[in-house]
Amino acid sequence: MILDLKQITINKPYKLRESFVENLKISIAIKPLQYLFQSKSKIQLKELALLPEGTIGNDVFKMLNSLNLKIIPKFEEHDMKHIILGYSMSPIDEIRMQAYLFGNGNYSIFCLLFLASGILFPEHWKTFYIDYKKGKKTVSISDLSLEKCKMLLSKDLKTIYRREKDYLKH
Repeated sequence: MILDLKQITINKPYKLRESFVENLKISIAIKPLQYLFQSKSKIQLKELALLPEGTIGNDVFKMLNSLNLKIIPKFEEHDMKHIILGYSMSPIDEIRMQAYLFGNGNYSIFCLLFLASGILFPEHWKTFYIDYKKGKKTVSISDLSLEKCKMLLSKDLKTIYRREKDYLKH
């Protein structure tokens, strides 16, 4: 058996960086929120599963269920934004979404922490910057609530919130 040391040295640091970002997300955001908001979320996965196909609520259920995740109180809107904006829940896409949200006006400590973790991925800096610029150009997504939007069609929300601001002025 021959080991390809080049492959190991290339992939290992990248995987370590991704793992660091994933652990950052869990230890700085998810665990503290679970502790602070030990009460259950207002929205339950069972409820979202029963919503009509194509609604944002049902799509959030399908995404979380496919990843074996449950709803975390105060994180419902974050999960919904992954679907609306088209970012997966991978570490790189998480940073990309935070770059977009920062450009879109979200200056929360969580957003800044995850965005700062992007420094570990210089090969993606250009992409992060493009996502940031996209966020600056589009309609604000900060006030969306899963509770209020759960019956709306995902495709309609994607059309509205991926649209550039200038388009709305015409």
